[in-house]
Amino acid sequence: MPRRTPPHIFRALGPLALALSVASCSGSVGQDRPDVLLISLDSVRADFLDFADPETAPHLHELAQRGMVFTEAVSGTSWTLPSHAQMFTGMPPALHCLQEGDLTLDPMIPVLPELLSEAGYQTAGFYTCWYLAKEYGFGRGFDHYRNSMRGGEHLEKALADAVAEDSEMGDKRLEFRRWSGLEVFVSSPTVAENATAALAQMEEDEPAFVFAHFFDPHYDYIPPQPYDTKFDPDYTGSMTGKGFWDNPAIWDQRKDPRRQISDRDLDHIRALYRGEIAWTDRNIGLLLDALRERGRLDDTLIIVTADHGEEFFEHGNRGHRQNLFDETLRVPLLIVPPGGLSSPERRDEQVSLSDLLPTVLDYVGVETRATWHGRTLRPALEGQTLPTRALVANLVVPLVEQDRSTGRAMWDALRTPEEKLIRLWAQTEGSGKPTLRTFLYYDLQEDPGEERPVRKMSDPRVRRMWKALEHELDVIRLKHRTSPRTPPGELMTQVYEIVSDDLAHLGYAGLEGQEGDVDPAQRLGATPIPPSRIGADPNRRGKAPAEAE
Repeated sequence: MPRRTPPHIFRALGPLALALSVASCSGSVGQDRPDVLLISLDSVRADFLDFADPETAPHLHELAQRGMVFTEAVSGTSWTLPSHAQMFTGMPPALHCLQEGDLTLDPMIPVLPELLSEAGYQTAGFYTCWYLAKEYGFGRGFDHYRNSMRGGEHLEKALADAVAEDSEMGDKRLEFRRWSGLEVFVSSPTVAENATAALAQMEEDEPAFVFAHFFDPHYDYIPPQPYDTKFDPDYTGSMTGKGFWDNPAIWDQRKDPRRQISDRDLDHIRALYRGEIAWTDRNIGLLLDALRERGRLDDTLIIVTADHGEEFFEHGNRGHRQNLFDETLRVPLLIVPPGGLSSPERRDEQVSLSDLLPTVLDYVGVETRATWHGRTLRPALEGQTLPTRALVANLVVPLVEQDRSTGRAMWDALRTPEEKLIRLWAQTEGSGKPTLRTFLYYDLQEDPGEERPVRKMSDPRVRRMWKALEHELDVIRLKHRTSPRTPPGELMTQVYEIVSDDLAHLGYAGLEGQEGDVDPAQRLGATPIPPSRIGADPNRRGKAPAEAE
């Protein structure tokens, strides 16, 4: 991998080398480039963090007074691994193709820290979830990329040794499991501390890029005092945020209905979730203070967002990686440009996590590439109107049918600020092409909570959105075919297998057994659509439903 040319090399080569280096970017020669801080909050919904509430997030609220909040920011999926790949590549999951836990990010796809490193940036990243481990490809381009869970570098080394070991139950894998455990994820203070230390070691006259991933808003919801009671001080019940995913008092696979938690207890869970966001905000404040103390804050491009949202039974389930409804797709997004805005602004154009990479590169002076799918948001920050863009989302999860046959459930969706189409496909192992299980159309103006789906194949809105989704997928397929790619068989990783004990507590490894034995379409109250009534292959150039009847 090409490395950043050290600043002293440019000085040794003289003015011509420096001019050529800067001229290779789109910015002007001699133009100062801003520092970049990208903050990713795990599992934070847009309606819980709107940057307008100083009680929930006082430090981010203060920061937003110098920036722009995008109220219609959308992730391309509903879980951590592919959404962070989207941030780092400028590509939606359907294009970067990192949608399952046993794959790594294609090394032929450039990532944001690589591009910034090649442009002369000092780079440091801090992650707090196994899905961002180096072995998935996220460490590429970082001068320093640190595991900021409890156990830190020892845990990182233990994972690397376990991945390198051939035996499934070898000594290195057993050692890793002894060090691992859910408690390692309580990590916001460590992220702030590590990022602050990295800033202190960076050359002040050279631009810096820092990526900070804060995992604590993800369940379990166990914020420390006073955040454990801050948003529900009058609660007298027994419900806690511990074991949120597999607590039978919240959700019981054996019962009908499966939801067991009362409305009052659910309100308390939501308050604990808000407490986790507030606790994380406190630690983000420490990182912002460090930037300010080192004189970097005013000259830094700051982006604060989340990888996906969280479901609290709006559509019958909890957590995420269940579906593509708005509670898991809509994310907070705050951008503070270098120097800040003279007054805070809120914009309602629909934007995407794919837009983050082009935006950063626009500000630092690196040209964009045709293979990227996002667009720079800098024009909006400079007062211009952004054209409306429909956005595609995807989700792939394991599926176990009622007859215990296994396969994959595959969701895709097309969203605009006004309407949305969601499709659910299923593919059983050895069955060949996927079959459509159901589709759901929503008028988001009339039905923002996505409570009244339209399932009529003859509805012209369904037909129009179906065609639009197929068109967007065709664009993605063309980009995929025309860009260099590594064969999928060379992208396999054992990380998922090794960390599966931890991920089971987080609701990921449990998908096969806990969620898969009931057809997702049935959980949505939909009768599966016979394949004879509609085209069965999502990779074909599909006709709209009404045309297929």
